[in-house]
Amino acid sequence: MGGSTLVPWAAARLARAVRAGVIVTMFAGSAAGCGKFYWTKPGSTVGEFERDSDACARQTSENPTAAANGAVDMKAYRACLTARGYIRRQHATPPTDGYRGFE
Repeated sequence: MGGSTLVPWAAARLARAVRAGVIVTMFAGSAAGCGKFYWTKPGSTVGEFERDSDACARQTSENPTAAANGAVDMKAYRACLTARGYIRRQHATPPTDGYRGFE
């Protein structure tokens, strides 16, 4: 007999294990996407971030109106803030030293 079959109790146990694995994987995947992105820089103030964010927006948009409305080249905007010492991270709750840029 080359094939293998599971006895009913083993098949039920296997089915429960597979369902549990799927649920855990779905939960872990959805939890990883929770939260918003914040920029942090040790010792910076809100005013400093706003100035840096505005400067980066102006550098990475077509015109001042577009920059003021957040119409920026997002990759270049993020690179600009990173070059100024900010770190972008996702947080489930707002960090005390975190700032929201154009996201």
